[in-house]
Amino acid sequence: MKKRSRIVWKLSAVVIVIVTVVIILSGYVSNLIRAHYSLESARDVLKFNSESILHGIDKLMMSRNNAGVEELIIDISRGSGVYGDIRLMSHPSGTIVASRSGRSDRILKREDKPCAFCHDLDDPEHSSTEIRDEVLELPEGGRLLKVMAPILNEEKCKNAACHAHEDSPKILGLLETDYHLGNVDALIAGGNIDIAIAVLTALLLCTAALWVMFNYLLEKPIDSLIAGTKRIAKRDLDFRFRAERKDEFGLLEESFNDMTSRIQAHQSELRTAMEYLEGIVENSADIIITVNPEGRIQTFNTGAEQALGYRREEVIGKEIEILFVDPREREVAIAQLQSTDNVKNYETRFLTKSGKERNVLLTLSRLRDPQGNSIGTFGISKDITEEKRLIKQLVQSEKFAAIGQAVTGIQHAIKNMLNALKGGAYIVERGIAKNDRERLWEGWTMVEEGIARITGLSQNLLNYAKEWKPELERVDLGELVVKINGVIKQTASDRGVAVRADIPSDLPPVRCDPKLIHMAVMDIVTNAIDACAWKDYQPNETPEVVIRVYVDGSNYHSTIEVYDNGCGMSGEVVKNLFTPFFSTKKQWGTGLGLALTKRIINLHGGTITVESKPDQGSTFRIVLPVHGPSEKKGEG
Repeated sequence: MKKRSRIVWKLSAVVIVIVTVVIILSGYVSNLIRAHYSLESARDVLKFNSESILHGIDKLMMSRNNAGVEELIIDISRGSGVYGDIRLMSHPSGTIVASRSGRSDRILKREDKPCAFCHDLDDPEHSSTEIRDEVLELPEGGRLLKVMAPILNEEKCKNAACHAHEDSPKILGLLETDYHLGNVDALIAGGNIDIAIAVLTALLLCTAALWVMFNYLLEKPIDSLIAGTKRIAKRDLDFRFRAERKDEFGLLEESFNDMTSRIQAHQSELRTAMEYLEGIVENSADIIITVNPEGRIQTFNTGAEQALGYRREEVIGKEIEILFVDPREREVAIAQLQSTDNVKNYETRFLTKSGKERNVLLTLSRLRDPQGNSIGTFGISKDITEEKRLIKQLVQSEKFAAIGQAVTGIQHAIKNMLNALKGGAYIVERGIAKNDRERLWEGWTMVEEGIARITGLSQNLLNYAKEWKPELERVDLGELVVKINGVIKQTASDRGVAVRADIPSDLPPVRCDPKLIHMAVMDIVTNAIDACAWKDYQPNETPEVVIRVYVDGSNYHSTIEVYDNGCGMSGEVVKNLFTPFFSTKKQWGTGLGLALTKRIINLHGGTITVESKPDQGSTFRIVLPVHGPSEKKGEG
């Protein structure tokens, strides 16, 4: 784990540095101010001292005691460490009249310090009458305060005998006094030490106070937060902070407690949901298996164990292909996953531990991580072995039932036809017995019709049972309908029914078997004529059958529509209309015509529908694909 410095130490260091800088700057500024005022006080005192010496010299000079002036200068500076040199100079000659070392023959020049002190001023005549001072740094160390006090040519001096001439100057001389500032510097240095001690003491006290304050206000609460968050990070979600503090740390602890409670609640919900989902998967009767990207089994539920006979410990980590009768079937399913993330109801075969085959419907889905990367597959397989066996039995049963129904229908149809033949034979017999040719002819006609009906039934049975293979070609449905109209128009007219064809001129050719379509349409038109013949019309009504052909807007489908205004049919009749051996023609119907028609239309990939209302008529619609039946279409 990365080593980290404590924030309390960082914060303490920053605050201590700031406090230290503030205290040092404050001490430094205080010392500057103290040194300034100490020097100013020393200046005032020493200026006053120079004025006192000047007054003493003034008295001695007024009494013309020149020797006393020298003695005064020597006495004042003798045995004192404060005084440096004291010199009394004549002006303007520049002669040193008296000093601590006695009279000197040296003549001061204008550029010398005492002279330049006034002559370098902008207004020497005005400024030279003031007492002036200057602090000088000595080469050997220490400082010196040089005080220049002018001796003015006052009225009492002008009236004295020694100065009673008109050209006497304004300034008679200068008193130059040097004072050593060692005591002042020592006092300032002592103040610096005091300030340094005070700064150090304040720094230590501040450091201690800051350490105590930060330790109580920051370090302990932060340590408590760190310890608590580490426990939460270790999934100790039952941990809670005390949250007793009334500051921001208390608010932070409350936030952590609330966050932990929410996480705990969410984890509980997720755990419940996961257990619920795991229960669904585990207790499902379906075969549920997950496979990793390498094709090895990862999970194997109870349903898979029961269906395939393996214990999950036996197959987890093994290649999934061991469960397939033909491993290539899984490759086909996986290949389908390249373009989609799931394959639904893929029929395949699994191999049980005992070597038996199980038919299953497999729904295979791809598993992905949050970044969208494939992490395996999830398969749910439904065992349909028993269902297929039952369906096979059902199909066999339905075949037997269909055969029984067909036999019953045939027997019923033959019975009706035989009754008609018996009736005709009886009339023939009576006609022969009575030598009645008319009755003989009537009976023979009935026998011929019965023979024709039996022949038709036989042909319909052969057609219905026949394995049809349409011979497809491009057919003009308009021409086909015109031929049907030409064939049946006279027969319809003889029965009082008008047949009309409504054909547009721009019909596209349709790919179909013209013989089969001709048979289907002819059967519907014949039924329409029969429906009109069976209806009692009102005086203003005329029996009519209309055959129309048209295409939809996309030119993909062509429709043949047969309309009649005959007797119509009830909803129950329409519902059973295409059922084999169902007939509305009583003893003359076989019940196979429309069933055969529907089969023909299905062979072409088309549909046939009917709309009908009793006593109002019926409309049959045959819809055929223009481009012929699809290869996937069966006989239906």
